[in-house]
Parts: sequence; structure tokens; C-alpha cells
Amino acid sequence: MRCNITWFCSLCCLLALAMALPVAATAAVPVAVADVLTPGSVLVFPLFEKGTVANEIGTLPKTQFEISVQCPKGVTCADNDVDIRAHWVCANDQFCNESDFTLSTTVNGTVLFDPSGTCRPAAGFQNLEGCGSVSLPPPLFCDSGYLIAWVVDESGRAIKFDGLLGDAVLRETATAVTAYDAFSIQAGPTLANGAFTDVNGNGSLDFNGTEYKQVAGQIIGSVRYDADSATSDVDTSLILLTLDVRSGLGNNPVGVGLNFYNEIEQLASEHTAFFCSTEQRLSGLGLSSAFGEKGLVQSTSASKTPLLGTGDRIGPVTLLGLVITREKGAVGTNLPAESTLRHYAYPLYNNNKGVVTAFVP
Repeated sequence: MRCNITWFCSLCCLLALAMALPVAATAAVPVAVADVLTPGSVLVFPLFEKGTVANEIGTLPKTQFEISVQCPKGVTCADNDVDIRAHWVCANDQFCNESDFTLSTTVNGTVLFDPSGTCRPAAGFQNLEGCGSVSLPPPLFCDSGYLIAWVVDESGRAIKFDGLLGDAVLRETATAVTAYDAFSIQAGPTLANGAFTDVNGNGSLDFNGTEYKQVAGQIIGSVRYDADSATSDVDTSLILLTLDVRSGLGNNPVGVGLNFYNEIEQLASEHTAFFCSTEQRLSGLGLSSAFGEKGLVQSTSASKTPLLGTGDRIGPVTLLGLVITREKGAVGTNLPAESTLRHYAYPLYNNNKGVVTAFVP
């Protein structure tokens, strides 16, 4: 009798173990979400503005970019050359019109360039290839937008090389100068350094956790509310963009809800929609110092909504953002009110929940 009980208990244990095994095998694997402040294989600069500004130094581009390269962590960089493919993407254009070009630099090197086509360092004795050739953004309806850049091999094929970092300088007047860091996106964690990232062969940059890490679809940040008075003249804008882009093809609009809070937690819910990227002024949403001086903004999940005839997909998309606050000469001073004196920019945070997305060059 004792033996039968032992056998019965052992059988129950085995059955319980068998039932538990499938659960363990199908446990959710954490999704690889990009760390936007760690060097990556892709860089996203949220804003460029075409044109020039004159100051005491001379005539300078409104926007100037620099990309530096380090050897990825845990990698020995035998080949010192690094090629980078870049695309200007126009703002608020249904077709997300773009122009592309390739930059050349080295490990521990830096390349500087701007939307006027200037690129440094030029070819010379110690730098035979030079920095490459920068194309201009599309000439029509493309005064601003964003720039995306990624590492490629000598044949132009996207590869993993998590060594890019970059920043941009914005000049809107002789005195209003600010800077921001680019968002960085790392390649898939299971790929080897130098491996082709186009795993599925569709020609896109797929931010799906395999080719590149996923990017979030909600933004969070602190904003200064607009003010227009004798003592304060402040304009704040949100620069919003999506990586879910089909360059040169019809794109569905991206809709996103924006929840604003003031210092005492009062809520103002607004909504905006855009193609590719946009600059949304808070005053355009009806927000001013009457609501608050400083507060919090949280977005809902960004999503593409259908537009007849585009052929684009619908549903959740990535959302990246930048805040720009412009402080102007106040009424009653000896400075013209329309003259921007200074401004500052900083990136918006995200909710760290990735969205499967694709940028189609």
C-alpha cells in the first residue's frame, strides 16, 4: 500500500511539472527598446531649418550637425573607416519627400555638415576620402524637417555598428543659439557587429527589436507655457516626428492626443495631427500663462489614421519629440518685441514601451 501511494505522488509531481514546462517555455521575452542616450547604429536629429544667419563671426548656417564615431563597446575596430547614410525628411509633407547622401568618417573621427551642402573635414593629405558629399534638402516646401542617419558598408547596405553619437546647433537669429543631442537607436542585440541589419530583405530600417531596437510611441516632458506681457514674451513649441515614414510615397496622417497639466494638476486635453514631422506651438493649442507658467505634457499613443488612396498602413507608430522655448524682447524695452533674443531646446522623454515600426528610405 505504501508503494502505491509513493507511485501516485510521483505521478502527480510529474504531471504538475509537465504542465508547468510549456508556461515557462512561452514566457514573454523582454522587448529590446532603444536607449536614446547611448551610442547607436542610427541617429535621429528632430529638427533642421534651412537658411543662414549673420552675426559678428560672419554668415553661418541656421542648422549645423556633427556626428562623431566611437568603437562600439566590446568590439575591436580593425577597419577604421565608417560610412553613414543620411536622409533629410521634409516636415508636414504627405509624401515625406526626402533627399539622401553618404558621409565618410573614421572611428574616433567627427564629420560636420549642414543643409546648405557644406561638409568638413575636406579631403586632404591625412584624410584622402574627405567627409563625403552632402545633398541639399528638397527645394520646394521643405524649409524644415528632420534628419535620420545610419551606418552602412561600402556597398551602401545597412549594418550594425553601435558607435554613432551626434548633436545639432540651431541659430535662428544672431543671438538665439541653442543645441540638442540626437536620438540614438541601437541595432538588434542578437546581431554581431558589422552584420547586415536588413534581416528580412525588405530594404527598410525595421525597428522591430531584431534589426534595430524598438522606439517608443508616447512622449512625456516639462514645458514652459506661452506668455505675452510687458515683462515676459515666451513662445514654446513641440517638435514631433514619427519614424513610420515611406519616403516619396503617400503617408497616412499621425494623430496624437496631448494632455497638459499646470502647477496645480489642472488638465487641458488637446490633439494634433501631422505628416512626417511638425512644429506645434502651444499657443496654437490655446495654452498660455493663463493656464500656467510651467507644467507637464503627456501624449497618448501616436497612431496613423486612414487617408483615402495612400496605401499606407494604419495603427500605432513611433513618436519622438523636442521642446523649443523662445524668449523674446518684452514690450517696453529698448529691444524689438519681434526679435528673438535667446532660446533653449531639450528632448522629450518616452514611456519606454516600444512600437514595431519601419522607415522606408
